[in-house]
Amino acid sequence: MPSTLLLLVLLTFSAPAWSIYKCVSGDRTVYSDAPCQNGAAGSMKEIVVATPATDSASAQKQLQQDKQTLQRLQQRRHKADAQEERQQAQRYKVAEAKKKKCAESAQRVKWANEDAASAQPKTAERSKQKARRAAEKHRLACG
Repeated sequence: MPSTLLLLVLLTFSAPAWSIYKCVSGDRTVYSDAPCQNGAAGSMKEIVVATPATDSASAQKQLQQDKQTLQRLQQRRHKADAQEERQQAQRYKVAEAKKKKCAESAQRVKWANEDAASAQPKTAERSKQKARRAAEKHRLACG
C-alpha cells in the first residue's frame, strides 16, 4: 500500500508533460509517442501535453482517502487482534480449569483405590464399588 501511494505521488509531481508527435504524409496524419520514421515524407511536429492542475488536486484527494482507509484498516486489525487475545485468554482459562478438575478427580480415584485396598473385609465390597465409580467419573470428565 505505501509503495502504491509513493508511486502515485511521484507520477503526479514528476511527469508534468508528455510528447506526442504528429507526422503528416500527404493526406495522411498519424499521431504517435515516438518520432516519425525516417521514410515518412512530411512534417514532424511535437505537441506538448501538460498535466492538468486538477490531476494534482484529485491525487491529493485520493491520498487523503487512502490515508483514511489505511487508518480504518489498522483500527479494524487492532480490534481483531485484541478480540483474538481475549478469546485466547478465555480458552487458556478454560483449559487450566479442566486440568485442575482432572487432577482433583485423579486424586479422588487414587484415594478411593487406597481405601479399597486397606478396607476391612466387612466394608471391602463397598470401598471397591466407590473406587470403580470414582474411576468411571474420572474417565468421563477427563477422557
